[in-house]
Amino acid sequence: SSVVKRAASLKTTPLGQVLDPGNAPEEDDELRDQLSRKRGRVGDNETEAVDSEDTNDDVLQPFTSLPFYGDHKRAISSFSFAPSSSRLSGSNGGMSLNSNSGQGVAAVMCASASADGSAKLWDITKNLTDVQSDNASPNKKKKASGPPHPSAFAGAATRLDPKLSLFGHNRGINDVAWSPTALYLATASDDKTLRLWSAETGDAFVEFRGHTNFVFSCKFNPQSNLLVSGSFDETVKLWDVRCGECVATLPAHSNPVTGVDFNRDGTCIVSGSYDGLVRIWDTATGECLKTVYAEGNPPVGGVRFSPNGRFVLSGTLDSKLRLYDVSGGHERGTFSNEYRGLHNHRPQLRGGKCSKTYAGHENTKFCAFATFLSANPKRQCVVSGSEDGKVYLYDLQSRLVRQTLEGHNDAVLAVDAHDSLELIGSGGMANDKFVRFWGPSKVSN
Repeated sequence: SSVVKRAASLKTTPLGQVLDPGNAPEEDDELRDQLSRKRGRVGDNETEAVDSEDTNDDVLQPFTSLPFYGDHKRAISSFSFAPSSSRLSGSNGGMSLNSNSGQGVAAVMCASASADGSAKLWDITKNLTDVQSDNASPNKKKKASGPPHPSAFAGAATRLDPKLSLFGHNRGINDVAWSPTALYLATASDDKTLRLWSAETGDAFVEFRGHTNFVFSCKFNPQSNLLVSGSFDETVKLWDVRCGECVATLPAHSNPVTGVDFNRDGTCIVSGSYDGLVRIWDTATGECLKTVYAEGNPPVGGVRFSPNGRFVLSGTLDSKLRLYDVSGGHERGTFSNEYRGLHNHRPQLRGGKCSKTYAGHENTKFCAFATFLSANPKRQCVVSGSEDGKVYLYDLQSRLVRQTLEGHNDAVLAVDAHDSLELIGSGGMANDKFVRFWGPSKVSN
């Protein structure tokens, strides 16, 4: 079943935020492998230079398991935080999650999707506030370090009740994506359809039909008027969100399409496939702007644009993540003419060089994927799930494994990081079925 899918999330990053991995030369494979095995080391010299006598606010504290969790009846295939710029009902406004600010908090929402055919919305605002309050208390007893074992959950952590549960697909869901306003959610399913849901009420608004096989991945464009999907039928489709009509079909690959994403202004689409190719497309014209692939052509399990739109992160089934520079001239490809003329902006791309390679996690069977952790400039990371049941935090620049998060009891395919808080969510496969949350002892922004 295609529900062994990666966690491809929708996260809108503020346009002013730039995540730039720089132009450091690639290490040779042997050295990189040696470095990757040194797990837990901090590889950013600037971060290592943080003065240990600084206040706690300035010290980078390791991520730990937070004392609350969600669950599904079957494997969790996707997890996504709502964009922080969004405002849902019940939100107290755009305040910082800082228990000392005296200003209240902004709503922190997230969604998970599962092979059980459901998607669930979680509001963890109060839980995070409680964690902050506990940490700020002078009488707080020090808890044992490390994540709780699954068997300890009943007594050691709070089981969350979902704000909403979304039912409607008749087979497993592979992906869940938030609209940039967080008013809507889209789901992609093995039943060959996508659905549009209200994040306020849970009502299903639109059903998107047209794919002839499992729908594996979906994302909104920044304007929220288009939805892109990738399918086992080897195509990428663009949909009008308002009416559910397919406005363009791209015969993009020669094997199942495992990941799709828009760049930050919506002018480009990236697709990845089991054929080993990563392709960049002009949203307006459908032209293929760039095709890149790794040596040996390993299957691609997921793709994601960096927050600044200059790079694409590709997860492949050789247990590696690669960061490609896709900025700059374009090459022509084929696409349906029916969508030409709807936009008048044409990006110009050059490049395609692999800038960074991250190795250390296990990924040879399933389509697990990764995301960017960029809320704290002193701790910019690539976050990856792994088939060994851990979540890996790679230093963006040095490629070292900065930390591994242990607590799941099965492979982790679904991961996402919040765009303005140091907060990670992850979901486990069939022998685990938990949604878990991770953060420093004080969640910073």
